[in-house]
Amino acid sequence: MNKRRLSLLLALALSVVSCTEDASAMPESEAETETSTADRTEGSAYHEGINPSSEQPAAENLPAYEMPAFYVYGERLSDTALAGSKTLQPVKDIPASLTIINSDEIERLGVYRLTDALEYSAGITVSPRGDDNLYNMSKIRGFDVSHGNLVVDGMKTFTTTDNLFSPELYSVEQVEILRGPASTLYGTGLGGGTINLATKSPRPINRVETQLQTGSQATRMAAFDANGVTKDGTFYGRVVGILRENELFYDHTEQKRLYFAPSFTKEFSAKTKFTLKTFFQEDTIDGYAYLPRRRLPADPLYGILPDKYFVGVKGWDTYELSQTGAMYELDHTFSDKVSFHQRGSYRHSDIKSYQTTGVLRGPMFTRFGAMIDSEATAYGLDQFLRLRHGGKIRGGDTAIGFDWHYERTLDDQNMRMLSPWDPADIPDYVAGRQKPPVDPDTILPMGELRYWNRETGVYVTHQEKFDRWTLTGGLRRGFYEAYSERDSLRERESAWTGQFGAVYDTKRDFYFYGHWHNSFEPDLALDENGALLPPTRGREFEFGVKYLPKNSSTQITASVFDLRRQNVHVSVPATSYFAAIGEIASKGVELEYRAAINKKLYLLGSYTYLDSAVTKHSNPRRIGLRPQGVPRHAFGLRVDAVLQKYEDGDLTFGLGARYLGARPDESNRITLGGTTVFDASLRLNRGNDALSLHVRNLFNKQYLTSVEPVWGTPTGFAGQDRTWTLSYIHKF
Repeated sequence: MNKRRLSLLLALALSVVSCTEDASAMPESEAETETSTADRTEGSAYHEGINPSSEQPAAENLPAYEMPAFYVYGERLSDTALAGSKTLQPVKDIPASLTIINSDEIERLGVYRLTDALEYSAGITVSPRGDDNLYNMSKIRGFDVSHGNLVVDGMKTFTTTDNLFSPELYSVEQVEILRGPASTLYGTGLGGGTINLATKSPRPINRVETQLQTGSQATRMAAFDANGVTKDGTFYGRVVGILRENELFYDHTEQKRLYFAPSFTKEFSAKTKFTLKTFFQEDTIDGYAYLPRRRLPADPLYGILPDKYFVGVKGWDTYELSQTGAMYELDHTFSDKVSFHQRGSYRHSDIKSYQTTGVLRGPMFTRFGAMIDSEATAYGLDQFLRLRHGGKIRGGDTAIGFDWHYERTLDDQNMRMLSPWDPADIPDYVAGRQKPPVDPDTILPMGELRYWNRETGVYVTHQEKFDRWTLTGGLRRGFYEAYSERDSLRERESAWTGQFGAVYDTKRDFYFYGHWHNSFEPDLALDENGALLPPTRGREFEFGVKYLPKNSSTQITASVFDLRRQNVHVSVPATSYFAAIGEIASKGVELEYRAAINKKLYLLGSYTYLDSAVTKHSNPRRIGLRPQGVPRHAFGLRVDAVLQKYEDGDLTFGLGARYLGARPDESNRITLGGTTVFDASLRLNRGNDALSLHVRNLFNKQYLTSVEPVWGTPTGFAGQDRTWTLSYIHKF
């Protein structure tokens, strides 16, 4: 990072800290102990202070005393989410299975990647293509989380295959997992589910957090989170920043990440509020950035070429991803019955990927460098009128809106031809007895690829309450257009998507629900005749029950579902075209449990039974096969217990177990056995300080997450090795 950029980042951070120092008219103790709704969505919950709504003695009769500020960790569950609606909704009113992983849980588990945060949630298969440090490649209910199904603050990022959004988890307040299709809310997308990342928002409080971390794989990290508010309380800002370095799976490979996100909120009046969030993120990987692979005995190079051996060119193999973005929210209330809401987003990414790969062709190990320089820009806009009538027991809430998403991408692709290796010489290269031959600089141009896509939609959603019943419905007309300049391909699609759901409140903390959703996902995929394949479509029925006791940090959900996707596009091996395979059905049962049993015991658990199979196919022999890497059974259980309680904190020990059931490859000829991985942690919280040790894969279990062919050879994708992190957090 150059000095000019560093000085700019530090200046912006200091501006927010100075805002904190000049702040608020309220005493420090009152500011630190206020427990507003905004604070509860923040991270660590504050020590309970005076409730302003309760009756209190006159201030002049109270002795002068300043309550010391300290933090209570891990005792809060979030109960509102954006993922299931256009605005924040209570979980009890959403007729679908929805999980909220808030910052308390993220901190308690000691996770710093999105995939790690998802592992104890029902219906989620994380890292099906190995432990990847850059991207999220999870599956929900057996189907991939596509780029369009990973949204940020309710807005899409990128939907193209080459320009992915790699989220920084430290910038996230809560992760919201909405299972099932959601095209009525977000437009095109695959039907397994949607993950919404609610990023850290400015709050009307004064607070600063700093964090230092070290760990295995030469991990080093420094981060800060500063929030400040002006004296009149109408303008507040926040700056989040992080620097991290760590080694990756392959030899001579390390990653560096810089993340910086300033944001502010301005309350123009009691009726109008504007929030702007911006961010800059830069990832640099020196070395081999591909997914972690392990060779199987059927591989001719098994036992000859080690899994982690670097086959590239030192100093040439690199992966650089630079992302910038801005997002705004405008809310204006006309009356208690009518309000207007608008969100807009901008994102830009630049990717430089120079990566060496190799394949055994005939008697030689052929090596070549894939060179991709990619630039992409995306814009989004979503606005709606919200109309309300009635009250909390009987009443309705309607959203009528219009959304728009556009992105364009330029890929410049080339190939560098490198020296082939004789397999007989590879053991000498590995042992250092002989140096590999010098690589030439021959570059083969592969051409440019320009493409864009645009999506617009008109929608209406409605929620109506009738005493114990909450009915939810929605309808959307979407228009999609995509164009590839190099291939002169243009696709135009339009579709109706909808949803309907109902929740019944038993008045005994149980909420029974059911829903129907559908979805569609077009793609510029060609069949063997050069014709565009039809869009992938999906639909789901789900029924379940939620147990959400009042005044208790307990959330239990049990659900059964039947999810189907038609016209699923898959690549045909050894060809350049795709095929629509018919239908894949995914039926199952999910159980999820989150609870703070008391002030000393916290439980987190999930179980998933997933019956997923191809039900329609042009090739009858494929019918009945299970999708690759999807287990039939998955189980997770995490217990955190307070070993010692102090006046200003506690000492907590955590132990978790994650079971991943048997997973087949695509042909169902190879099946990986079930595996269990353990995690542990020890955290000491005293006042404003926290020291924690987190260990993932405690016993260093060596396992594969899935098997799939790479260059025609069955290859395993490696799960995460044992990793540990030691973190120190100070809040003031």
